[in-house]
Amino acid sequence: MEAAEYDLIVVGAGPAGSACAITAARAGSKVLLLEKDRFPRHKVCGEFVSPESLRLLDWLLQRASFRDKPEITSSRVFSGGKIITLPISPCARSIPRYDLDLALLEAAQDSGVRAAEGMNVREVDHQAAFRVKTTGASFAARAVVNATGRWSQLTQHPPQGEKWIGVKAHFREDNPPRSVDLYFFDGGYCGVQPVGRNAVNACAMVRSDAARSLDEVFPRQSDLYRRSREWKPLFPAITTSPLYFRRPQTESRGMLLAGDSASFIDPFAGDGISLAMHSGTLAAQSLQPFLSGKTSLAHAHDEYRKSYMKCFAPVFRNAARVRMALSAPTLIRSMLLSLAATPRISRIIVKGTRVRFPNPETGP
Repeated sequence: MEAAEYDLIVVGAGPAGSACAITAARAGSKVLLLEKDRFPRHKVCGEFVSPESLRLLDWLLQRASFRDKPEITSSRVFSGGKIITLPISPCARSIPRYDLDLALLEAAQDSGVRAAEGMNVREVDHQAAFRVKTTGASFAARAVVNATGRWSQLTQHPPQGEKWIGVKAHFREDNPPRSVDLYFFDGGYCGVQPVGRNAVNACAMVRSDAARSLDEVFPRQSDLYRRSREWKPLFPAITTSPLYFRRPQTESRGMLLAGDSASFIDPFAGDGISLAMHSGTLAAQSLQPFLSGKTSLAHAHDEYRKSYMKCFAPVFRNAARVRMALSAPTLIRSMLLSLAATPRISRIIVKGTRVRFPNPETGP
């Protein structure tokens, strides 16, 4: 098949890839968005959309986004017999990836993006232009953004440190509280938040030697176990692995990296979806001068790297510090949690693990 020509090919249609495709298309670029799965589908995710990212989501969807979904007004941390409550103001929202990813894909198509599902990218060659090869088709573009996640055919970072597993399911629960509840235990944690009037999302991140299923996770934390005993699953649990923490990387083989392809943030920080959408938007904005003939691709890469590190590196560092504190021995962890319960410290922690990013229409 003769290669089609595009300004930009984005591989991966999750929040990062769709945000990148939408931003580039609205700036006048001819964009192809390739996705190996078919939508809608469930993804392992806490499904917490922070208040700082809701404005961007409204801009991407060109409408008030998911106002019917549950508002999250607080976060409760359960650890070592202690319960710490942190306010979330303005409120966040709980938006299932089953709904969010489909809405973003449809917004990309409405913006003029050509989107193709069920397209597994096998190879990307970069010479004078990029050639993206899938099963049975080949496409060419001036630039490529890899938003396929932390582990794919295009993203294969060497393992670093301990291996973690992500596992998630939705459960029936009558009138759940409007809070995101984090249950910490030796070897991991589980987040629970409402996804509907009588339903919750339970999403755990655990070391592979501690547990491999939600049935093994729930008994590891007494408060979580008591709460979960009456739950009824709404779909079979899904898992993802391996989860590794590593330094951010913004470029590979000539492609810009966005979302989890660039780096993986601790899910308890609640900013994974926000980081995905913001990094995808930033990648498109950084490429625009190149796509409009004003600069080189190398210069666009450099601008993306500098902007990415300025916007996101502090968030990754602060989230890693909190993870280390929560992984400390029980006595030290208890002392740190008591300190974190004070209003001033809690505000510092929340602020330090949140992305602050300008309006997408004004540029990075």
